[in-house]
Amino acid sequence: MNTEINKLTVIGAGVAGSSFLRTIKRGKQKIDISLIDKNNFYFPKNQTSKDPVDLNQVRKNEQLAKEVGADFICAEVKKISEKRKKIYLDDSKELEFENLIVASGVSNEKVDIKGTKKEGFFYLSEINPFLLKVLLQIHDEAVLSVSSLEGIKFSLLLNSLKKEVRVIAPSLEFLGQAQDKIVNILEKKGVILYLGYHLKEVIGEKNVKAVKIVKNSEDSFLEDQADSSMKVFSSQLVFIDSSLKPNLKFLGELETNLEKKSFLTKYGQIYIIGDAGSLKIKDQKCYRDNSLRAKEEGIALAKYFLGSEVSEFELRDQKDLIKQEIQDISDKEGKLWQNGLV
Repeated sequence: MNTEINKLTVIGAGVAGSSFLRTIKRGKQKIDISLIDKNNFYFPKNQTSKDPVDLNQVRKNEQLAKEVGADFICAEVKKISEKRKKIYLDDSKELEFENLIVASGVSNEKVDIKGTKKEGFFYLSEINPFLLKVLLQIHDEAVLSVSSLEGIKFSLLLNSLKKEVRVIAPSLEFLGQAQDKIVNILEKKGVILYLGYHLKEVIGEKNVKAVKIVKNSEDSFLEDQADSSMKVFSSQLVFIDSSLKPNLKFLGELETNLEKKSFLTKYGQIYIIGDAGSLKIKDQKCYRDNSLRAKEEGIALAKYFLGSEVSEFELRDQKDLIKQEIQDISDKEGKLWQNGLV
């Protein structure tokens, strides 16, 4: 690629964005860089099921910008015009760009239930570690709506913190042949499992107080056990592990025209890397390699801009990753999930 690039704008200060910035800065000293992120801090997504309140893992985005010589803008991107080469922010400001790198990551699909705008309600991809740490210190009950291994791991983490944990799952088919093994581990640890149910409503005024769950109408798995299709129980914390989607709503209709080019997703002078550029992210049930891929794509794109040779890389098979995750869970059976948090 033409190396005569003097201005770059990066959206997202996560793994992909930071890897790109550090690599591009090492190879090209004179360059005008702007870094945009809606938060003034970054917390690694892979920490969520390991230690979601380890504030030592928090990195200030201002510090990253200082390291790479970038201007940091703490704002949410509302819209991008590829034709006008403009970025529209939530504070009504507009920025022009020449080459735009989108590393905005992913978020959970929003669920169609009542009462999500309450303190104590979280999507796993959007956890604020500062708030969660406070809430975990004062609350003892938690409910998780699970659709992937991340939710299973998070339920075991909360269980190790002596929380009363209820797991809601329409199905555990993503576990394959290990389904019975994982169900057995959850039951042995005292995690209460409602298989064949889905979350219907979060009850409370400003704070979460209880939840309502409903049995799937088409499901017959628990017909011989369930005495009702609806259950209500108290809880102060609710976590949603729904399918993931790229954070690209600011692209508008451009999002439907994205095409995969080698290691990145591209439209005009907009380059999308990391989880934001994964067109199959919604099908993933295991995110073990996502951070590694995001780092490699950030480095690869920087090399692409610098005119260096870019080597290809491949994601490991999802089935193999799920097997590894399940083995990790089995190895920790009988132990505290995270001793450092207890």
